[in-house]
Amino acid sequence: MIDYLILGGGLSGCVLASRLKEYNSSLNITLVEAGPDEHEHPLISEPMAWTRGDRADYDLFGRLVGDKRWSYDGLLPYFKKTENHHDTNADPDQHGFEGPIHTTPANTRTYPLTEKLRPAWLKIGLQPNKDHNAGDNKGMAPHIENWRDGKRQAAGKAYGLQGINVITNAVVKRVILADGSSGRKKAVGAELTSGQILKTNKEVIVCCGAIRTPQLLMLSGIGPADELKKHDIQQLVDSPEVGRNLSDHGAVTQFYKIRNPELGLCAPHPAFNHPSYADGFPTDYVITGSAPAAAIKEAILADEGSVDDHHPHLHPPRSHYELIPMYAPTETPLTDMNIPFDGSIISIGIINFLPTSRGTVSLGSADPAADPLVNPNYWSTNVDRAIIRGALRRNMSAFETLEANAVVVGEVPPKGYPQLTSESTDEEIDARVRRCVSSFFHTAGTASMGKVVDTECRVFGMDALRVVDMSVLPTPVSAHYMVAAYAVAEQMAAIIAEKT
Repeated sequence: MIDYLILGGGLSGCVLASRLKEYNSSLNITLVEAGPDEHEHPLISEPMAWTRGDRADYDLFGRLVGDKRWSYDGLLPYFKKTENHHDTNADPDQHGFEGPIHTTPANTRTYPLTEKLRPAWLKIGLQPNKDHNAGDNKGMAPHIENWRDGKRQAAGKAYGLQGINVITNAVVKRVILADGSSGRKKAVGAELTSGQILKTNKEVIVCCGAIRTPQLLMLSGIGPADELKKHDIQQLVDSPEVGRNLSDHGAVTQFYKIRNPELGLCAPHPAFNHPSYADGFPTDYVITGSAPAAAIKEAILADEGSVDDHHPHLHPPRSHYELIPMYAPTETPLTDMNIPFDGSIISIGIINFLPTSRGTVSLGSADPAADPLVNPNYWSTNVDRAIIRGALRRNMSAFETLEANAVVVGEVPPKGYPQLTSESTDEEIDARVRRCVSSFFHTAGTASMGKVVDTECRVFGMDALRVVDMSVLPTPVSAHYMVAAYAVAEQMAAIIAEKT
């Protein structure tokens, strides 16, 4: 009989399975993954950003759920437990050096534009930050990556799944619920679309991510009555917030044409053929900043009807956005913007880290193989529009300096749109944002802690079912979510093991 049945073989599921087995080797753990083993896929193995976020993000998380375990200090031991950080100057109070995930600054690659553009960023008031993964991420900081031997580290490989029964290419149809001794429903297993039944004598743990987790809960009869009724699904557990509270980091990319591309300042160019450039993304630093307080305050007043200086978006100073200078045109917008990939274009990714807009995940049908309906509801609040305007203006003010003009000709806008400047109107900026918005694939919040699950990730109103992935985040974090996902899974493994 299975002790713990973990549904979802992504980051969270793999960490949870590995750590539970490490804490108690006698446990019988089964991990179910819908897809194949793709650890060697060239895109999946691409190194990515290792960003923790700001202390204020997690302290707000802890306050919202009334549990200090989810504050920055509460999660710090698990941030450190994951890391094997390769920086001899790093603060040992903030970093781990013996964990399974190797992290390193992107200083093995030298980008000539970095030093040429650095004076422009400093001129507009940005301050250097030697370590943005130590509780304060604001400023201009080295880009940190998690790669080993030229490949991104995947959780299943880095942590190891020895002793775990792993089932791949297996789509879960539903979590099986039965009447429990407490008078409430109890999760007792899962049914796969193949018809196979997997039974557990302890718990089912859903780790399918912020899009698929709410879909599976609703397919299992756990969710809002009106949504289930649309698809003739019997409601077994009333959980009206399943699929609500969806947050995502909406992003916009700006492109700039450089002077003298023959000098090899950005890719593609023979200068970028050195093997070191294959070790990561074409960037070596990131910029995190706060939107203008006056604009945020005005936006909060418009959205909420009142505002004070202690609003969570104002105090303490928050990290509202991130700018990522990349020494190549990013791939996603190329197909419809006709951006040449010829060594003459750089791009700046601009991300709204702390959106107040909330979207939904709902069912498209009762078929588990069908995609759910996702409405991210980007830029639906005045606060979000104020954040992205502030971020764009900050970026453009840097590229308008004499220092930047020495190496950059100017912005390359989409066809039919004017070049933007720091003096562009709100309406002009908003039009560009609507044209160029994209996801940064940091969805969260759809099985929110405090609304769908308790502070130990147990689904309210029933027994023996937990959710452990980014869908439990009640509020966005100013980071790419990989680090947060590791920390949540690490802490939950410790909590579950302590009570096993």
